[in-house]
Amino acid sequence: MTQSDRARVSWHQNTETRYRHGRTSPDPDRVEPLGFPPPWPTRPWIYANVIASKNGILTWKRTGVHDDPIRAIAGGDFTRSGRLADLQLMRYLRACADAVSFGAQTLRDQPDLIGTPDIGGGLGDALYQFRVRHGLGRFPLQVVYSESGRLDLDAPMFNTPHLVVIIITTGAGARHLRARGSHEKGLTLLVAAADSIDSVGLRRSHERLLNEFGVHYVDCEGGAVMLESLHQAHILDEVFVTVTDAHVVPTEHTEVKRIFEFEAEGACLIGEGRTASDSGYIFRRWRFNQR
Repeated sequence: MTQSDRARVSWHQNTETRYRHGRTSPDPDRVEPLGFPPPWPTRPWIYANVIASKNGILTWKRTGVHDDPIRAIAGGDFTRSGRLADLQLMRYLRACADAVSFGAQTLRDQPDLIGTPDIGGGLGDALYQFRVRHGLGRFPLQVVYSESGRLDLDAPMFNTPHLVVIIITTGAGARHLRARGSHEKGLTLLVAAADSIDSVGLRRSHERLLNEFGVHYVDCEGGAVMLESLHQAHILDEVFVTVTDAHVVPTEHTEVKRIFEFEAEGACLIGEGRTASDSGYIFRRWRFNQR
């Protein structure tokens, strides 16, 4: 068994069998194929992908550059096969999407972040070929949610050739972004409200993603506030959750954010998997909206 095999998520429970890209994995050594339902008639199918501690913590307010919630939740070791499997799943989920979306705070916390799947190496090449084969662009659209428009436009996401970025913002946010050169950078501004984006504005902005940009599937990578907003708008359809064996003490941090209480909120567990060599990681797929 190779290291890639050991780091592959094996789904021992999987009730979603609508394989819109076929039952063949883009890279059988690293990822098993995943199915998805058809998109909604008026908006994209929206799925999220997060990593959480075993006691359900997603993130907290960072105290500095060395206070990294993701590293802590991953147990402090990014070389574990469970973490490698998590990253491979993340990249595959990006490859399945027409757009990858992020909240503004996620981009502030990870300024070098770009939501692309084909980051070098064997899996990257396989995912690039996967997207070409299925008529998808090399890169998914990048969608950023920012009411205020106060984004660092020098970040790599806004300066990478051939990367199309859409910022969902307010009228005030759009004015701020235009004043700072968003038009010159080729960024698309989608105004969802005048001053504050509520659930109605959030739903309508995703309807526009479908109608104006042909986005049928959105992979949202957070942050926690953005996921809650999508859920409150009833448009967060499902969540892929990687649960680690790390226990985070909430009293040691401020502004702690937790994952949803899925069962209490009526979600169905439609998938569960593990890796062959790291029993500390569990991969679950919870669905809020049945289709």
